[in-house]
Amino acid sequence: MGKRRSRDPRSYDSSKKVLRGRLGEDLRFYNPREVYNALTSNKKVVGWLKFIAESYTPPPEKKVLLFYPCSTVKPYHESRSYKALYKTLESLGEKRRLIHVVAVSEPFGAVPEEYFYEWEEWYDCPGLFEWWCRAHGQPYEREYAEKSIELLASYVAAFLKRTKSSYAHRVAFVRTYTSKLRISPSHTHRRIIELASKASGVEVELLPPKEVVEEIVRTYGAGAWNRQGVAHPAAQEYLRGYLERLLVRLSP
Repeated sequence: MGKRRSRDPRSYDSSKKVLRGRLGEDLRFYNPREVYNALTSNKKVVGWLKFIAESYTPPPEKKVLLFYPCSTVKPYHESRSYKALYKTLESLGEKRRLIHVVAVSEPFGAVPEEYFYEWEEWYDCPGLFEWWCRAHGQPYEREYAEKSIELLASYVAAFLKRTKSSYAHRVAFVRTYTSKLRISPSHTHRRIIELASKASGVEVELLPPKEVVEEIVRTYGAGAWNRQGVAHPAAQEYLRGYLERLLVRLSP
């Protein structure tokens, strides 16, 4: 059997993932070193990270910070994952206005939902995922992957600490476990939020819990969780119930 050939990431058309706006020529990062270099020297990336960490102010009506994974499709709200999320949030009625959705992003750290509609230039950044680098013949240097995650977490930590009084509760609805119910180094969003929460001293509840992931895998199969993750209907139903109960508790 012949050796499997690696694919050059620049041979696949990542621009097809951008449904509105454009893919920036200088916003394509295909291995950990490229991601780290962007976090330290790309003016667009560093400028945004500093804005979120040092200057950004959440809308005053928001009471619950909801971190949610960024999506391959851009803008985020055009993706299936975000369409599922927004359907869930719409079911909350007028209380939806209290929820502030913030995308956890590599390499932009945190992207509040009001900017989903404003950005005209988007990015492609699969470079922190070892499986992607191996599949596309890209060098995977764990040192730079770890440094990138730590640096992103430091910016998110600064955001959490500075906006501590803005929210009554914070939750991250991300891939918390694999389909084998393990915590994986490849779950970068979980790792970024965990590190940021610890560094800032601001609690962020990680969801869904293990028992919810276990139930999805048992009922629908491992493939359902692997493919859909937190966008799976059962995960979204859990989120809806969780938010309904939370908002009742937070009501005056």
